[in-house]
Amino acid sequence: MRFPRAIALALLLGSGTALAETSSTLTLPEVFAAVRASHPALVAATASTDAALARIEQEKARADPRLGIDLKRDNTRLADYSELEVTVSQEIPLSGRRLLRAAAARAEVGVAFAQARRREWMLLNQARLAFVRLAAADERLAVNTRLHDNLVQTRLLARQAYETGRNSRLDLLSLETELATLDTERSELSGRRLQESAALNALMIRPVETAVAPLTLPAPALPALALPDAIALARAMSPDIAVAQKELDAAQARLAVVRKNRAIDPEFSVTGRKMQGMGGTFNSFDTGVAFSLPWANPGRTRAELTEARSRVTASRADASAAEAEITGLVASAHTRAATTFARIQRYQDELLPLTRAAAETARRDYETGRAPLIAVLAAQRMTLSTEQKLADLRSEHALASAELCFLTSRDLQP
Repeated sequence: MRFPRAIALALLLGSGTALAETSSTLTLPEVFAAVRASHPALVAATASTDAALARIEQEKARADPRLGIDLKRDNTRLADYSELEVTVSQEIPLSGRRLLRAAAARAEVGVAFAQARRREWMLLNQARLAFVRLAAADERLAVNTRLHDNLVQTRLLARQAYETGRNSRLDLLSLETELATLDTERSELSGRRLQESAALNALMIRPVETAVAPLTLPAPALPALALPDAIALARAMSPDIAVAQKELDAAQARLAVVRKNRAIDPEFSVTGRKMQGMGGTFNSFDTGVAFSLPWANPGRTRAELTEARSRVTASRADASAAEAEITGLVASAHTRAATTFARIQRYQDELLPLTRAAAETARRDYETGRAPLIAVLAAQRMTLSTEQKLADLRSEHALASAELCFLTSRDLQP
């Protein structure tokens, strides 16, 4: 969930009051607990599950008995009658359709439970990604600040050299341009951080302007599971697959109900008759049995059966599609996590130490007059590019690891 730039600017400028950061760093378990405790979407999912549970008793119930009163007249006076008939009838559930309807309702409860879990799963994933993106922005801001401080120190040297006539004003202008570029990037990162913190606060049902203390990305690590194991675990834990499977079960239960629609549940009736002017409560009784005739509507029966079978086919295909989709997502996230980890190791162990050493050497040579300022700037630009690329890789790795953790419902750390 992304917030428009206008909202981020409003958070920056709207109140005119500095926001105090929270006293302690927010952790992912705390975020999950807040989402589970207060998000209205989970309340709605729970209510939907309760509603599905209530349908079981409705479907198990017998049909309501029926009461009929018939007044027969041999005259035109409305208030008078010659014969009174009272009929009580009750359907006798011999076909077993009532129990099949209850079984279908229980299958629908399974769907509701799976959908509630999927809703929770999706919200927690949104919170996890917002948390990781916020931590990535904080790391980029830290890199930006560190590089900015280094350039400020170099600017001091360049200004001293310019004042003593050792360097031209062009070198100092070049440094000012580099610092302005870093300042622009810092402004963009600050706006991005505000957007991500607002998104995270919204998921935790807190005021969007609530300040969040700087976060730290987790240390890079290889996926704890091999790809086949990760795929197997993701399939077992996936709410999407669970929903599709439960919907298949419900479709099969509804098909069983439709197949019973041609069965007959007789309706037994008792009629009491009282003649006007004759003593006693009822003078005579009749009994009868009535039957529905589903064969009279063969087109409707065939259509119901076709619909139910088509829903079973669609649900089975959805389950297969969910498994294929989860497999692809896990493979993609697992590959990205592994490859970005290898690249991070190379940048940390090889490239970054080399660029830092080159920048330090160029700085010392400049201070002793053995190298021009432009060599220092070139070395610092290389260090800047390397550190920014490393920060990008750490962010990409953290997002891939978060996606894999989301898909497998477990932590990536060994």
